[in-house]
Order: sequence, then structure tokens, then C-alpha cells
Amino acid sequence: MGPARYDEIEERFGEVSSLTLSTRPDDLVEAGFLAREQYAEIPPCVEYELTEEGEELRNRLDPLLEWIEVQDNCI
Repeated sequence: MGPARYDEIEERFGEVSSLTLSTRPDDLVEAGFLAREQYAEIPPCVEYELTEEGEELRNRLDPLLEWIEVQDNCI
């Protein structure tokens, strides 16, 4: 996955509140899982991208997320 802008993240997570989407990326940047790039444009443009640590976390969580999806399909 490459960089994603806020609106792309919002579209992907659909039902997540705007408050959550505006605070969680900053928490993940602070934790070292996301890199944040802000461009000097009008309107402002911010892109987020997984860091090496973020990729490692994603790789570790993928099997769990796949298992949850299978469980949801069984219900």
C-alpha cells in the first residue's frame, strides 16, 4: 500500500466517526506506525503512509483480521 489521503482513509472506513478519523492517525504517527506528510497547498493536503513498524504490525494482524472475517461469515 502506498500513501493515502484523509478522504481516502475516510472512504475506506466508512462508518468511523470524524472525531476518530481525525485523532487516531495522529496517535499512530506518534507511536511510529504511520508517517505523515503535509503539503503546502490550498486546500491543505496531508498523506499518511505505514512506516516499517506499521507494515510489521499489519502483517501480524492480517491473520487475525482474516479469521474474524471468516467468523462473521459463519454467523
